[in-house]
Amino acid sequence: MKKVIAFSALVLLVSAPLFAQKYASINAQKANIRTCAGASCSVKFYMWKYTPVLMLKTNAEKNWVLVKDFEGYQGWISSSLLSPNGGMSAKVDLNVRQSPSASAPIVCTVEKGYPFKYLSKQGKWIQVVDDPEYPQQGTCKGWVYNANLWGFFKQ
Repeated sequence: MKKVIAFSALVLLVSAPLFAQKYASINAQKANIRTCAGASCSVKFYMWKYTPVLMLKTNAEKNWVLVKDFEGYQGWISSSLLSPNGGMSAKVDLNVRQSPSASAPIVCTVEKGYPFKYLSKQGKWIQVVDDPEYPQQGTCKGWVYNANLWGFFKQ
């Protein structure tokens, strides 16, 4: 019996990294997501600063990472364009509010997929801020109900 328990524990310890998901966020204003691991590969689409991604695997040199967003879109990105800092994406079109309440005034409205930097948490509300491509557009900073966001933050 002890051998079975010891073997089960060993299997769990060895397989734990297989079940651990690793997240990152985009740390460039606009990042190319490519069809393969290399700068000569064609660009599939772009991701914006703070977009959270699930890291699926790396190339042999570990300088390119295959990533996936909350909608399942996948592609390769240079590892130098990723950050361990938290990022959030809007899962739906949503209103960003002045305070953590559904009745609080709306400060801005964003479309599904819009990326934010995580700032803080209060109950089921997350305080976020963006970093717009064109700063003259102004920033969007406020509170969003957590069920409307996908991403991660460091605790």
